[in-house]
Amino acid sequence: MAIRRIGQILVDLGFISDEQLEMLLEEQSRHPGELLGKIAEEMGLVTDEQIALALAEQMGLQVIKLAEAEIPEDVVELVTQPMAELYRVIPIKLEGNTFTVATCEPQNLAIQDELRTFLGYDIRLVVETESEIQKAINKYYGGTTDTVGSIVDEIESNKELEAAADALSKDGPIDITGAEALADSAPVRKLLNMVLLLAIKDHASDIH
Repeated sequence: MAIRRIGQILVDLGFISDEQLEMLLEEQSRHPGELLGKIAEEMGLVTDEQIALALAEQMGLQVIKLAEAEIPEDVVELVTQPMAELYRVIPIKLEGNTFTVATCEPQNLAIQDELRTFLGYDIRLVVETESEIQKAINKYYGGTTDTVGSIVDEIESNKELEAAADALSKDGPIDITGAEALADSAPVRKLLNMVLLLAIKDHASDIH
């Protein structure tokens, strides 16, 4: 069955009139590539909440209110901040092998596919507004953005990790305990996650 167009859904939900839809389609024709919902929001015809409701209706998904949700820390840690920022998502809960994630772009099928590939779980999407997604990112990730440089600095500033890394770089017997501690440290896992994420985004299938 064909997916209903977002403009018609906005009309069906009573958010805009048929005349306003015609105006939006005409405006969209002058700006190829622009999403009709975004145009409607920028023109003040709808709110971001109404867009979220329409997208949920279009994709057959539920809407979530992140402001009312309390997400466990161990669930938040399953998605790194770079991943949350890149895909505009927030992890919600993990039940068995099903990972529920909030998104403001449920129509972007690549999000679900790439998160499944990267995280190894079946991904269930729920819908929230972009502004609420950003608020949640700031709340749960502290409003700071990790970079490769900042993570390397974090590793270098940790004397134990730096000592373990130095030991591994030298010739001679390998300290298995030190190697395991280094590999399992949060900064190193964060760095590996970022490298893998960038590889997936660049379709670098030769990175293993």
